[in-house]
Amino acid sequence: MTSRLLEVVMYDQLVGQISQRSAAADPEFTYDPDYLDSASTPLAILLPLADATYKGKNVRAFLEGVLPEDPATRQRWGSRLGVSPDDTIAILSRMGWDCPGAVQFCTPDTLDEMRERARETQPVSDEEIANRLRALRTADAASWSLPDEHWSLPGQQSKFALAHLSDGWHEAHGSAATTHIIKPGIGRLHHQALVEHATMHAARQMGLDVANTEFTRFGDGEAAIVIERYDRIVLDDDTVVRLHQEDFCSASGRLPDKKYEAHGGPSLGDLARVVSQNVDDRAVGARAVGDFAAFNYVAGAPDGHSKNISLLLLPNEIRVAPLYDLATGLPYDGSPALREVAVSIGGRRKFGQVLGKHWDRAAAALGIPAEEYRARAETMTEQFPDAFSDALVAIGTPEAEEVRVRSVDAIARHVAQIAERLDDPPEETRQAVTSGRPAARRAKTTARSTPGSYAPKDQPTSTADFPE
Repeated sequence: MTSRLLEVVMYDQLVGQISQRSAAADPEFTYDPDYLDSASTPLAILLPLADATYKGKNVRAFLEGVLPEDPATRQRWGSRLGVSPDDTIAILSRMGWDCPGAVQFCTPDTLDEMRERARETQPVSDEEIANRLRALRTADAASWSLPDEHWSLPGQQSKFALAHLSDGWHEAHGSAATTHIIKPGIGRLHHQALVEHATMHAARQMGLDVANTEFTRFGDGEAAIVIERYDRIVLDDDTVVRLHQEDFCSASGRLPDKKYEAHGGPSLGDLARVVSQNVDDRAVGARAVGDFAAFNYVAGAPDGHSKNISLLLLPNEIRVAPLYDLATGLPYDGSPALREVAVSIGGRRKFGQVLGKHWDRAAAALGIPAEEYRARAETMTEQFPDAFSDALVAIGTPEAEEVRVRSVDAIARHVAQIAERLDDPPEETRQAVTSGRPAARRAKTTARSTPGSYAPKDQPTSTADFPE
């Protein structure tokens, strides 16, 4: 019979236990008393360190947030383990030995085994990696993991995780920690892995804090984007240290199916509220969330939802993690889903509908001065076309040039539209005009702010209710 009890471990220390009376019941979480006495890092933002038993949505949101959302992958895992694909506890008991952040899950009877297998890796060749990528591009797209791998990653995209150590690539067996995520890209979008890497590289060149990525080919030419995990540190002796993290969807108390604002997920105000209530340096945190929202809109990136931005929950410090999964949709035509952002700017999501007043409303939600946030958006608008083009030129392959050529006009039209609509009166000027009070039209911003140059106000505000 499947166990309904999970041990929760971080940094090789027992954090607490997850219990569940049945597969249909709500999971409950209780911290271990020794952990409460010695630790400063909570399992989750909405599960703060306390002598209490947590149950319901906040526990489920965290647990579901570390598992794949792809139904085919969940079905495959369930079949292999002999459990229902919806049985989160049962799946985590076997696949939760290496999760996002520092958390690990196992049954009480496998705790010693999980600890003993902490450095069990196996070298893997470029050809073997190519074979795994090829499988993900075919009908076997649900085959994220191998039988003796026990890692879990969230999301819908096909991917797998490996450890890159001093002597090359390794499969992470047992409870060994992975260090990199490898993705072939979304099959229906031509050269999507290349587009994602170029978008991430452009963001880095524009001064945003983003995860390191590389676009490469394995074996006989299987292309992939390789993402270095920011929640891992590799020491000189190849010991991999996990750093704890939690995505903003979970930190807002939402299940993964609520990651998009349009589906009931967090708004920009909600993300700002998480920062103001938890991040140690609120000014830096608000700036990071503001950059996340602005860049996704400027870059025409439709998938910047609340699971694609996270918090690092470090000992004695919480901060916004480097950004990841940034990918413009502008090289592609046709799908309405590619024509809007996942987190709205001042209440508007569709490209072309965001005006200066909406940037001002977004700034208010973040606690950032409106003029400075407009200037930040304007600077990004000016920088993105060249930064994206330069990233593709640096790759230097025929595929990269193909993407660059087919993107250039769409990106130029997109940023020109943003720049034109940024230049309207701020909210207070508009209100003054409509009430009959004289007011001069806002002059076009000419000063160029440097990345991250604005300073949020002391008290961020939100136009959206924080979830219960």
